Order: sequence, then C-alpha cells, then structure tokens
Amino acid sequence: MTPPHLDHPMALWLLALCLPPLLGWGSGAITVASLRALPRDGISVIVDGGLRVLAALPVLWLTLGLAGPYRPRAQVTRLAGGAHVIVALDRSLSMHEPFALRGRKATESKTQASARLLAAFFARNPHSRFGIVGFSTAPILIMPLTEHRAAIAAAIAAQASGQLGDTDIGSGIAYALAMFGRDDPAAPHVILLITDGAGEIPEQVRLYLAREFHRVHAHLYYLYLRAGDDPPLDDGLVNDTDMTHPAALDAYFRSLHVPYAGFEASDAGAVAAVTARIERIESRPLPYTEDVPRRNYARLCFRLAALFLALHILLLIAERRDMPAGYGA
Repeated sequence: MTPPHLDHPMALWLLALCLPPLLGWGSGAITVASLRALPRDGISVIVDGGLRVLAALPVLWLTLGLAGPYRPRAQVTRLAGGAHVIVALDRSLSMHEPFALRGRKATESKTQASARLLAAFFARNPHSRFGIVGFSTAPILIMPLTEHRAAIAAAIAAQASGQLGDTDIGSGIAYALAMFGRDDPAAPHVILLITDGAGEIPEQVRLYLAREFHRVHAHLYYLYLRAGDDPPLDDGLVNDTDMTHPAALDAYFRSLHVPYAGFEASDAGAVAAVTARIERIESRPLPYTEDVPRRNYARLCFRLAALFLALHILLLIAERRDMPAGYGA
C-alpha cells in the first residue's frame, strides 16, 4: 500500500510545540516546604508521564492534520474468479407495461420484473464481475464492469423505476461489447440481453455486432420478458427479416455463430438456466487492475486531536490541588 503523502510538509515544524507539555512546562505546581516531605510514589511518576504525553497528543494530531496527510490515487491488482457479465437492459416505454403470464393478473411492471430477475441472476453468480448498460433511443452507462457487490446491487435496485424513449437493441448490444474493450481478453465475456421484445437493427450495425462478438469472444444470452399474448420466442412461422418479432431476433442471434441461447423469462427457471450456462464458462481467477481514488486523512487527524484535547480537559477538571493534612509549610 502506498504510504501517506503530505500536502503541506512544512507544517511538521509545528511538532516542536509538543516539547513544552512533554517537559512539563506550564503545568501547575504544588508548593511544599521540601520535596523530602513528599513520599516516593512510582505510580504517581507513571501517571505524571502519561498526563504529559496526553497533553502533547492534541498538538501532535492537530499538526499532522494541518500538514494534510493523504493516500494518493493508485491502481491495485485484484482477482476475479467468475465470468465478466455485461447486462444490456431495456429501458424503453414498453417496459412500463404490466408483466403478467397468460391467464394471470399483473402484479408488477416489466421494468420491475426485469429488476427482480436481474437481482436473482446477480445472487446466483457471486463470483462474476458485472456491468450494466441501459438502452432505449440510445445506450446509457449505468454501471461499469466491477466486482463491488454493494454498488451492483444498488444499480439493479435503481432500475425498478423510470423508462424513456424507444427500443434500439442494436446500439445497446454494441455499447455492451465496447465495454469489453479494455478488459482482459482471457476472461470469459458474457452479454445478457433483457428486453420485452425486439427491434430493427440496421445492416451496418449487424455487421459491426458480428465482427465485435468474434473479436471479444463474447457469449450472448437473450432473456425475453414474454407476458400475456406476446408472441413466443420459438415461433417458426415468422419472417426472419422482420426484426421487430422476438423469434426473428432470436434467429438473427443464432446466425452470428457465437455461443448463444434465448430464454423466455416467464419464471425464475429462466434465470437458473442462464446461470447454469455461465457457470460452465467460468475460468480460473484472473488478475485485473482497479483505480483507487485519493483519500484524505486530515479530518481523521482533527477528530483525534479533539478527542485527546477533550480527555485532557476532563482530567484537568478532575485534578485535586488541595494538599492532605500534615503536608506543606
């Protein structure tokens, strides 16, 4: 770990102010006729030394705080043991519609259902690194690729509300692929697409996706939120050129010739199926670097100075200055 640095090292000259309390200068004196009149007491000597040190500690910590200690920004190496998963999450207006299976009453929106399924998927993959990108009219970065579980859980919970624009699946997947740009090429890469339907993908974007999927060696999983009378994913009668149909989108993904599977997210079984696929491609632990932001310690120093000063004041208030009978002039 990088040792602390100082913003104002010249302030350390003020440490000389610790000497007066350590030497006992300025402490109250008790007048007696002779030092021989006082009994020798080892405990008192220890207490006196402790009080001197306690009087110097507020000056010490206050000086260190004025010097501005900090840990500089750095990069640390960590290990990740699972797959690197980018979730491409549909944030279009249609996701605000109720999510209900055929013959059942809707109890949540598709957005809430996707957040619930994503939370279940996250819980089933404790060793994977996650990133989240939302897409509607344009892709939106929600969470970069990370292993910090609390940050990912908070990002997932935040997806349960708010929708905007149309559905541009092609740009969402393209953005997810780009997030692997600086990632370790040896890591298992996974894109999990969660959407309630399909959408047109321009020919130029299709060519880009085909090239990038093979370049980053990514696996693709299509989690289709089918509700009510929505068309099935295995509809063999649909025209493959009609990319607005989920079955046509499924056929297009299969034509990419990359590891792929499509699932209808009708229950938690779909999440379990995707998780099982990802568990098969998890590899050995892989090292990666992560930026650690600068951290200032001045506030901690000031708090310690205030704590020791308050303790010293309390001891001064409790000090007895009256002499027992039989001592003194």
